[in-house]
Amino acid sequence: MALTLQGIRVLDITDAVAGPFATMLLAFCGAEVIRVESRRHLGFRGGAVAPRRGAGGPARHENRVDQTMADTEAMMSPNFLRFNLDKLSMALNLTQPEAREIFKNLVRVSDVVVDNLSFGVMQQWGLDYSALSQIKNDIIVVSMPSLGKGPHEHWTTWGMNLLSYTGFAYSWGHPETPMEERSASNYYGDYTAGMKTTSAILAALYHRAKTGEGQYIEVSQAEATVSLLGPLYLDYFINSRIAQPRGNRNPQFAPYNSYPCKGEDRWCVIAIFNEDEWHRFCNAVGSPNWAEDPRFQSMEARLQNVNELDENIGKWTRQYTPHQVMKILQSSGIAAGAVQNSEDLYFDLQLRSRGHMIEIDTGQNGIITFDGPPLQLSAGQKTRTDCAPRLGEQNDYVYKQLLGLSSAEIDRLTKNQVIF
Repeated sequence: MALTLQGIRVLDITDAVAGPFATMLLAFCGAEVIRVESRRHLGFRGGAVAPRRGAGGPARHENRVDQTMADTEAMMSPNFLRFNLDKLSMALNLTQPEAREIFKNLVRVSDVVVDNLSFGVMQQWGLDYSALSQIKNDIIVVSMPSLGKGPHEHWTTWGMNLLSYTGFAYSWGHPETPMEERSASNYYGDYTAGMKTTSAILAALYHRAKTGEGQYIEVSQAEATVSLLGPLYLDYFINSRIAQPRGNRNPQFAPYNSYPCKGEDRWCVIAIFNEDEWHRFCNAVGSPNWAEDPRFQSMEARLQNVNELDENIGKWTRQYTPHQVMKILQSSGIAAGAVQNSEDLYFDLQLRSRGHMIEIDTGQNGIITFDGPPLQLSAGQKTRTDCAPRLGEQNDYVYKQLLGLSSAEIDRLTKNQVIF
């Protein structure tokens, strides 16, 4: 069976999360993604882990600091393993002029080049779009800078300060959350930039199939993150209001919050959108006396007395586990959902029934359970997912089969740390 992106070759010069996530999505659809990397900069590949397994549970990981270079190449950090599934790896030290010539030869037999290096690096190396399009006029070149071309194009960002720059961190948390604690526990900008990059590449491939033209794509990670907060910016543009943290509440509906349940730090979200749902909710929780309180008899009244409302609901939810609350309320047609932690997700029946949780033999790291491809195609999708590659694991394939180099030439390049 032909894979959806079979025959598409992607050269991946990315690190961290956004870039590797984008190219991994392409790999899941059958593209041949070759990581171009070097021992000079291990990036997220470093920080290797040693698994330790609890009784009957998933592998646990501890940081290793006493590693040799061989250890580091064999073992890989959880982030690297997670975001580089189904890829190949070649070792190439692009700081060397001869390595850059090799890269250009590889571009001749490739379709897409993706980088998220610091601003201007690819241009300094003579590997930007203007140079590569002279080598192969239908090549698609993608850059994923922090901010993109403009007054602040040289600014460097990481997950945390990108969320701060875009206003994401400012609006995060509860109203009483101190500014120094307003931060997300996940780097949402990386994921949304990755998905937008994948979409842009697919659009460019479609355009090339129709016209024969390649193109340059720039995905600003800041702009990708800003797109997540559209209503907050719109509120300022129209009403001159600066959005403040509001926790899990909604200014239009009540009850609408995350409520404490039985167990340590266990919660369930509940949302009521109209009076019919409110009456069904009251019946589901046993029609307690407080439900008849005039303060709670309309949406407007409940919003005005939301603290007292949430306190009463919390007394009821604390009697049950999150999934029990969810089951009781959903059976009455009320929007409710258990707040799942990582352990819940690991054993989640829905995810496992769809084959989303997959076990992969990672070699020295052992067998690890990963969340698999976040998409299911009825045709043209791979039936298995391969582990992230060791550094240079596919050197022979790239240098001998794709580039036609001899063993003697490969040995010379290795000795001169071009292949390194």
